[in-house]
This record gives sequence, structure tokens and C-alpha cells, in this order.
Amino acid sequence: MSPKGLAAMFMVLFVTANAGGAFATPPASGQVDTAEAGTLGEALTVLHAVSQWSIDLSKMADERAKSDLVKDYARAMATANADKDAKLMSIAQKNGIEVAPLDPKTEEGKSLLDRIKAETQLLGSLKGDAFDKEYMTLVTNTQQSVSHFLETHKAAAKDPAVKQFMGDMKTTVQNRLKTAQDIMAKVYGTSI
Repeated sequence: MSPKGLAAMFMVLFVTANAGGAFATPPASGQVDTAEAGTLGEALTVLHAVSQWSIDLSKMADERAKSDLVKDYARAMATANADKDAKLMSIAQKNGIEVAPLDPKTEEGKSLLDRIKAETQLLGSLKGDAFDKEYMTLVTNTQQSVSHFLETHKAAAKDPAVKQFMGDMKTTVQNRLKTAQDIMAKVYGTSI
């Protein structure tokens, strides 16, 4: 599957993962209400899965990439994503939300798990310049989808700490996207 196809499917997943209902009762101190917790739990589960996948792909990029720019970017992303994922898990714990593994029995869970497996296999089959181009294209497309996902979930969140986290993370992802686009332009140069 191409990275562009993956990004398009991520968009569908991220938009459909935003299903949520009205907020019925005020939350207990330090926790979001039940309806928001369900929606937030789904969002944090997806973000956690994508973060873990990104860390794994970044480690792969450190081994397989040709360009030092790509290797340096991948190392920075592995560290940064581990830090952001720890913060995500802290927010989930603070709000009493379980971040479960993706459920392969749901359409959204199966779709994301299948795509993670397929993209990992594709990247695992490449080295050097071909890896650099595929990895940076995937990173760029995925960050665009994650940015939209965060924007959507920030707008739906009621808890100020969750809103802040989603907003901060969106800013971080947008900055990473700009860097990734610059690296991708250099990696591709005048070739396809």
C-alpha cells in the first residue's frame, strides 16, 4: 500500500474515531465524564498505537536509511515520540482512562493494524535511497492526518488539560511536519 493510500485511510480512521455523544453528567474531580472518557479513550488508543509504530519505524530508519538527514530525523522522532507517548499515558491515567491495544475485531482497529503491518513490511523490504523516500513520504502523510485528528479531538474535548495536551501535540506535529517536508524535498531532490 502506498503512503498516500495509508494517509487517506488514516484520515478516515481518525475522523470516524471521533464518534462521541453528549456529555451527560459532570465528571468526578480529576476525571473526564463517561461520554468524553469513551471518546478520549478511543483517541488516546489510536495516538498511542501510532506513536509506538512511529518509534519502531524510526528505529528501522536509523538502520536502513542512506541519508544522514533521515537518520538524524528518525533518531529525534524516536526520542520525542517516546516522551510524548509517556505524557499521553500520564493524562490517560490521571483521567482514569484505559489505553487498550487496538481491537482487531473492530473495523477501525483491524484497518489500522493491517496498515501498520503492511507499511512496516514495505519499509522493511527497502534500504538506502528507496527507504529514505518511502519513509519520509509516509512520515509526512501520517503527520498531516495526525494533525487533523488532534484538531478534531481538541475541539471535542471538555477537560482543559486534555485540550491543552491535544493543542500542544498538534503544534509539535505541525513543526515536525515542516521539518519532514524540508527533509523530503532534499531527499527527493530532482528525482521521483
